[in-house]
Amino acid sequence: MTTYPLLHELNTEWELLVGQHDPTMTAWACRQPALAEASRLQDLLVLIRRSPDPTLGALLKLGFEGESLARRVVMQALLGKLVLLSRGRPEWFDEAVSALWVAIAEYPLHRRPQAIVSNLLWTLRRELCPPVSVLMPVAPAEQTAEETLRAAMALRLIDDETLRTLWLVYILGLSSDRAGAVLGVSAETVRYRCSRDLRRLAGRAPLLAA
Repeated sequence: MTTYPLLHELNTEWELLVGQHDPTMTAWACRQPALAEASRLQDLLVLIRRSPDPTLGALLKLGFEGESLARRVVMQALLGKLVLLSRGRPEWFDEAVSALWVAIAEYPLHRRPQAIVSNLLWTLRRELCPPVSVLMPVAPAEQTAEETLRAAMALRLIDDETLRTLWLVYILGLSSDRAGAVLGVSAETVRYRCSRDLRRLAGRAPLLAA
């Protein structure tokens, strides 16, 4: 089993933070009503799963106002996805944590208030994945995964089936199993389509960037 020393450190730190900042929740709720249901730090993770964009948006706003703990909550909520993206490479995970912290601090909330998780992960893929093994094709710095797929469809670089597959996985964030259930195919087929079609799109990155 692959071990992630930094993940262990972050989870240990989180356990120490939980319970120490209950009064903070009241102050945050007054400033950001979307967080009103959270009486404890741990409650925020539940809110993020249930209502991701309003909760993450509120936390990002607090982060912009100097609340580093709010950014730490966003980080904690995404650690599981970083483990999946690292594919058994602890060194990639460590770099991804640093890159995610920067992405959270610099997130353009006024331009991208929706699909925040997808956009943050898209930034990581663009920054950290080499061209040969990218999870999404290289795109302009201001282009989201959604915009890239729409552009690819408009240019007829992908068909409806490809668009739907990539949309389910990279925009909606479904696992291969869940996407396969929606599409009526196996998880292996979903993974194969994603790998094949993203390599194809990566080769057309200059056209997508035009």
